[in-house]
Amino acid sequence: MKSLLIVLVTFVSMNLSAQTEVDFLNAVGKKDLSSVGAYLAPNVSFCINDNQKKVSKSTAISELEKFLSTKKIQNFKILHNGKSSDKASSYRVARIKSQEGTYRIFAYSEGTGASSKVVEIRIDPM
Repeated sequence: MKSLLIVLVTFVSMNLSAQTEVDFLNAVGKKDLSSVGAYLAPNVSFCINDNQKKVSKSTAISELEKFLSTKKIQNFKILHNGKSSDKASSYRVARIKSQEGTYRIFAYSEGTGASSKVVEIRIDPM
């Protein structure tokens, strides 16, 4: 019974850390910017069309809002993911199709469990 509990706790904690980018990207895909901040680190590397800069969480949310306000999203899909061997960092890539074009959104997070936060966001046309 004790070993079952250990396996269950380990599984749940691994899933929590892996969900940060999924939850973040799902919120972006739904234009749910009120939820986005919960998944972001205090400072984020933010890049749209190769214009990369280090910004605060509030500025990242504002930049996302500016980008998404001009897009009518028709389709959103998470394409693939990966994580480091020590499970301390991971990434997800999603695609947003809109009337204005198709975009690739990359989210990279660091940390484990509840401390996992998105530290890098990249948005590029596909």
